[in-house]
Amino acid sequence: MTQSGPSELDHAIQGLRTWIESRHFKGYEPFDLLNSPYLRGTWARQLPPAILLIQFGKRFAGRRLRQLLKVPQSRNPKALGLCLSAYCDLARSGCDVSAEAAWLKSELIRLRSPHEPYFSWGYDWDYLSLRGSRLPAFSPNCIASYFCGTAMLEMSEVFGDREALEIAESTAGFMASRLNRSFESADEVCFSYTPNDKTLIYNSSALAGVFLARTGKPSGNQAYLSLARKAMAFLVRGQLPAGGWYYGQLRRQRWIDNFHTSYNVCALLDYQQTTGDRTFEEAMLAGHRYYQATFFSKDGAPRYYHNRTFPIDIHACSQAILHFTAFSALDPPALPRSLKRDLGHPLNIERAWKTFHWTLRNMAAPDGSFYYQRHHLWTNRTPYMRWGQAWMLRALARLQLFSGSGATKVGL
Repeated sequence: MTQSGPSELDHAIQGLRTWIESRHFKGYEPFDLLNSPYLRGTWARQLPPAILLIQFGKRFAGRRLRQLLKVPQSRNPKALGLCLSAYCDLARSGCDVSAEAAWLKSELIRLRSPHEPYFSWGYDWDYLSLRGSRLPAFSPNCIASYFCGTAMLEMSEVFGDREALEIAESTAGFMASRLNRSFESADEVCFSYTPNDKTLIYNSSALAGVFLARTGKPSGNQAYLSLARKAMAFLVRGQLPAGGWYYGQLRRQRWIDNFHTSYNVCALLDYQQTTGDRTFEEAMLAGHRYYQATFFSKDGAPRYYHNRTFPIDIHACSQAILHFTAFSALDPPALPRSLKRDLGHPLNIERAWKTFHWTLRNMAAPDGSFYYQRHHLWTNRTPYMRWGQAWMLRALARLQLFSGSGATKVGL
């Protein structure tokens, strides 16, 4: 950490909070092009037009085209969940953000997936993909529900909010009861991405398992703890010899990227820290070593794929900060001597700061927001709310908390 680190971090948090809050948490998303009133016809939701439009919107269409197509800026439930988790960390650091946290909680309640018996969440746009699921707007999925449910858990822990805890427990019911078990044996389970598919995707299944562990451990729910352990076993069985994972088991899902790899590694860490079960520690350490050796250039830039740097994505920047702060929390004196060189406290927190400084130099806009992607010859400067700003706020708040920088004690 450089001497200017804390003040730069304070400034970045304040600038990003101002940007997000002045827009009332509304913004564009890489996948939201079908929200245009000109693309509401059923033809735009059929294959292949839907995929072509969505991918064009993600890769090439920035803010200007969205404005021309009158795509509305909207509140994405996952973005709100990430922001609520960030405010919980800010509260732990001494910021007065109780009013903002309460408002985000109420919005998440309002934006829950309709017609569902359990609290769950989806995205605020229709999505189709050749690689995975078909997701109508606001239909529940595992990933959005995980991040929103986690925010509720943290709300209950930080503010003593009983209703938030009940909502999180309901979300655990969604994970255990509404998600399909795309694969299940005596020792392993893979949870589906949505209640309407049987996908075999590693990161989403692992995060479902972690959430069941976090809700099941305090209450002694052995069924949840058993499912969590089986989800970790499925994840570990899918680990590649080098230490990484494909995105999923289908042939068309065989790519290895930065942030999904980190999700898997951090899921194993979260599971171990929550349950005390060290069964999967070796796989976790192998994944951690692979992640830090594979996905970063010498100057700290996060690479997108295991075999290709560009595009450098703000999501990968944010997750890298979260990843290294998470691993810096391990207490080296309590670890076996053989593990200390893998998980040295200074090394990981320094890596988090290195990524922060690189991101600040290369991805930050003058208005406090962060760019979407840097390509080899050009930069996509669109400041997407969920994909970029909410993720980065979550990362910066966590870096502040873990570094003890004493930043920003008064809410904006």
